[in-house]
Amino acid sequence: MILGDGKTTRPFQLPDKTPVIIFLLLFLLIAAALIVRRGHRGPSATAATGILLDAERNFPGVDAHFISDEAAHTGSHSYKIPAGDGPQYGPAYDLEPVQPGEVYRITVWRQRNSLNEGKLVVNASGGGSFYLETADKTGADEAAWEKLELYFHIPFETPPQSLKVYIYTNGYLPVYFDDLRIEKVDVWQKSRFQPVAIGLEIGAKALQKLEEKRQQALREGILVTADDDWVNARLTDTSGQEIPVEIRLKGDWLDHLNSRKWSFRVRVRDPYSWRGLKTFSLHTPAARYFLHEWLLHQLWEREDVLTTRYDFVELRLNGQSLGIYAFEEHFEKQLIESRKRREGPILKFSETGMWTAIQRQLEGPGYTRPGATHSAMDADNAPVEVFREGPTLADSTLAGEWREALHALEAFRTGEAPPAQIFDLDRLARYYAVADALNAYHGIAWHNQRFYYNPITGLLEPIGFDGYGEQPPRQYDILGQGGLNPFSLDQNSLFSGLAQDSAFMAAYVRELDRITSPRYFPGFIDSVREEWTPRLEWLQMETPDYKPDLTGFEADAAYVHSLLLPYPGESLRAYIQTSKNGLQQVAVSNRHTLPVRVVGFGKSAKTMTIPLDEPVLLPGVTPRRFRMKLKRDSLIRDFASLRFQEEAAMQQGPPTYRFLEVGGQADFLFFQPLGLDTLMSAPLIPSALPEGLAAAPATFARAELKRNGPYLVNGRQIDFPPGDHAIREDIVIPAGYAVRFAAGSRLNLLNGAAFISRSPVEMAGEPDNPVEVRSDDGTGNGFTVLEAKTASVLQHVVFDNLTTLRRRDWQLTGAVTFYASAVKLSDCTFRKNHCEDALNIVRSEFDMESCHFSDTAGDGFDTDFCRGEIRRSAFVHTGNDGMDFSGSVIVVRNCLLESNGDKGISVGEESDVHVFDTEFAHDPIAIASKDLSMAYVSNVTLSDCDQGFAAYRKKPEFGGADLIVESYKATGIRRLYQAAEGSRIIFKQEK
Repeated sequence: MILGDGKTTRPFQLPDKTPVIIFLLLFLLIAAALIVRRGHRGPSATAATGILLDAERNFPGVDAHFISDEAAHTGSHSYKIPAGDGPQYGPAYDLEPVQPGEVYRITVWRQRNSLNEGKLVVNASGGGSFYLETADKTGADEAAWEKLELYFHIPFETPPQSLKVYIYTNGYLPVYFDDLRIEKVDVWQKSRFQPVAIGLEIGAKALQKLEEKRQQALREGILVTADDDWVNARLTDTSGQEIPVEIRLKGDWLDHLNSRKWSFRVRVRDPYSWRGLKTFSLHTPAARYFLHEWLLHQLWEREDVLTTRYDFVELRLNGQSLGIYAFEEHFEKQLIESRKRREGPILKFSETGMWTAIQRQLEGPGYTRPGATHSAMDADNAPVEVFREGPTLADSTLAGEWREALHALEAFRTGEAPPAQIFDLDRLARYYAVADALNAYHGIAWHNQRFYYNPITGLLEPIGFDGYGEQPPRQYDILGQGGLNPFSLDQNSLFSGLAQDSAFMAAYVRELDRITSPRYFPGFIDSVREEWTPRLEWLQMETPDYKPDLTGFEADAAYVHSLLLPYPGESLRAYIQTSKNGLQQVAVSNRHTLPVRVVGFGKSAKTMTIPLDEPVLLPGVTPRRFRMKLKRDSLIRDFASLRFQEEAAMQQGPPTYRFLEVGGQADFLFFQPLGLDTLMSAPLIPSALPEGLAAAPATFARAELKRNGPYLVNGRQIDFPPGDHAIREDIVIPAGYAVRFAAGSRLNLLNGAAFISRSPVEMAGEPDNPVEVRSDDGTGNGFTVLEAKTASVLQHVVFDNLTTLRRRDWQLTGAVTFYASAVKLSDCTFRKNHCEDALNIVRSEFDMESCHFSDTAGDGFDTDFCRGEIRRSAFVHTGNDGMDFSGSVIVVRNCLLESNGDKGISVGEESDVHVFDTEFAHDPIAIASKDLSMAYVSNVTLSDCDQGFAAYRKKPEFGGADLIVESYKATGIRRLYQAAEGSRIIFKQEK
């Protein structure tokens, strides 16, 4: 409301010209009445700058009943739209005339309500009409008011005559609006982007040759190009110039050839060029998902990352328009020099082997099989090639640079040199960060990556192109998740190898944080909006269903930014293992998906008092994608989309622990995201992990291989021959050997003897002649393999009547233990072992098939922080759990759990376990999911169990758990399921 200025005024006196003034007053009253009759629409306006309807000024034409003093964003009044039957419309404003190229921002503040009720609308009419509305907030204040915003421009080709701006609700409840603002923020010039047409004139024979090549590709399923594919043609543009060129078909897959819009590679003959290009491609915009690819190139260019020139033209073939095409620069020296670099070799990994393998599949079974293991499709086997090989080798300078570049790339691939000695690390980090920011991952496949060797720096720079092969799926992850974690290593991903390097990961996280930050990314979007919009309008003339929104890119970048920082108190787990002599030994694990640095400790969560001499690097945990999906989609309706196959499950990995000592008075550890300076703290948890073996006693220091032992030593190989071997003292084998047990080899561990090895073991039993490790007197201290460098293999082995390893303070839990040692077990038997676990595997990868566990005092099989698969195995008559998983990623298939003392399968401490086609019988609880774990169950059979499914929190340092049951059969079950508070059990079929 506008108040007076407080000045004293003298009494009003009517002047002599009273009749004239009375007439003018009557005229104004009549005019005002005519305006009021327009109802809620409000007056027309010709000014488009700074119009504010804030409910304090009683604008002419706004019905008084909308103005309320019950709430206000600013001042003391707002617009109240009451509840009612059907849509309820509030104040409106007519804006006319409007001009092509004008850019408007409309905002209004809405008081927060439980239904997110209330929308802001712009309706354009006359000429080219359009309609925009939003109910989504773009900002909020502390007083429960939310800002709605529409940002748009007036089209050039079909501008409307007027705009109507208004607010409305669906009538479910009263809604308050305030401060409706209309701003003209810019005027774009149509001349910035002018669509142009180019022509290709191709003779009849040449066109026939292209058609025959196309038909061959359609028959074979892919396009395989050859040097003799080129045909002569002439290129014309709007300048009228005719340019002699050579062309051929391009594109690997048939999306480049299916329609009449074939894709071409164009090579301009000397001495000509087109737009400064000597070689370029012409393809349908759909092949790179339209304007998404253009935007990606803009961001790479802004970041001074090499990228190809990319834009749009109309293509006319022999005078007939083929519609809109994208043109893209090819890998020539013009690309390098136009980006202010000195000419140098451009490299790639050869795709020939990969496409040959694909062609072989298409010629054989007729389709490509996902996950095919043809060696030619592996990045490690792809030769490195240089573009324009002939001219490069003919130039002594370029040839020398090519050799240097080749050696550098091979040195990285073989691990002989770190990335910082091979690549321009900052530009490489920006290249990948841009891909993350725009969800553009097609170009980072190993066979799509290109590198320029900078002869000045001696380093390789990435060249960005081909970011989209189709519409990108919704983004949930980023490339760097699982950085420095060996479980995330993928031999066919160049980034995966880079992500094992701390210097690269620090640069990558730093650049991703900067590029996706609200200080940077919205500014980039604003900078391209004027160029984006006319291109979009032109593309939509041909593909009207393509409707990208620049604000959507901002939202996606903001989401990526939200993934970068850990969560204080949750992302770092620090368990006190021991506390003595004024020091605490702490086991530390990073649960954030990006690496962190532990930098110090202190008594308070806010103050780091003592820095570590050297920061401790912790790898990022590989994402638990299945649990993440469950959290996102809490109301699951489509179970088919949730089915989690082995390949996806095994992309995850268990948490990794590091051990460090801190002061006895420390209560908090302090850490930073690698690459960022944000300092966070995490409390020390006063409970220990399962006993680690990193500090095993001096057993191995005293290890000595004996000449008269039960084995033969031949160089670095140790052989246990067939026959019975009574063992009355420990067998201790140091690292660096290959240990082999022949079929029929039988160890009898007596008088507390143990088998302990730091070398891998190969136990090659046969069905009728197994390898045996037993203890006739029941004192055998188990079979233990620690930190073997390569995998052990056990086939047809029997472990019978063993106890566990006990050496003073060193005590394990398993009759058979593999610690930090990969192992493959098949057709093995574990029986009558009287210890906590018949088999305990810790921090290892394993594979188990057709094994049998029975009559064990405790658990049949216990894993801690492992990844593996169990198939066709049985766990019967155990004293506790059949299988017990902690911090592990496990797939179980076709197994039997019967007559176990507690649970058939226990899933605990942030495990992800997937159970298929498995039977449970006579178990107190068939499957239990605990402590932030995720269990997924499909096609299981339950019979005569006290309880089928359970989900709960057991340990206070963890949270609830989830259990998804896709399908099951149950008979004789006393209680089907029980979920404690904070945990969930979700069924697909009716219970």
